[in-house]
Amino acid sequence: MKLNKLYLMLALGIVALTANAQEGTDVPARLKEAQMSGFGSKNKESILQGAKADSIAKVEADQAAKVAGDTDPEFPGGEVFLQAYLKKKLLHSDVSGKGDVVISFKVDKKGNIYGAEVTKSAGNTLDTAAFNIVTGMPRWRPGLTNGQPADKPASVTVSFGKE
Repeated sequence: MKLNKLYLMLALGIVALTANAQEGTDVPARLKEAQMSGFGSKNKESILQGAKADSIAKVEADQAAKVAGDTDPEFPGGEVFLQAYLKKKLLHSDVSGKGDVVISFKVDKKGNIYGAEVTKSAGNTLDTAAFNIVTGMPRWRPGLTNGQPADKPASVTVSFGKE
C-alpha cells in the first residue's frame, strides 16, 4: 500500500515536471488539486487511524503500569536493613529463650504500623518482646495499589536465640 502511494507520488511529480517543462508555467491547477485531494484525504484517514491506535495503546500501557504499580509495604532500606534492625534490637533485649515469633500488622498510607498481632507464638515472654520490637519500628514505605499509597498487610518473623 505504501509502495503504491510512493509510485503515485513519483508519477505525479514526473507529470508535473513534464508539464512545467513543456508549458514553462506553473503546475496546472487541476493536477495540484488532484495531488491535494488524493493524498490529503488518504493521509487524514491514516493519521486519524494512527492517532486512535496510539491513544488505545497509551490507555493499555497506563493500565499495565497501574497493575505493575501494586507493591507490598517495605522496611526502609529493604530486607537487609530489616534484618540488621532486628539483630540490633535482639542484642539489646534482655529476653532469654529460643523460638520464632511472627507478628502480622498493617502499614497505612503514611508508613505507620497498626493492628499488630502475634500470629505465631513462642511463649508469652518472647511474644511480648517481639511485639514491642515490631511496634517500635520506624515508618515503613507504604504499599501501592494502582500506583497510589494504600493500607496493606505485612508480617515480620522475629527469631530469638539464633545467630
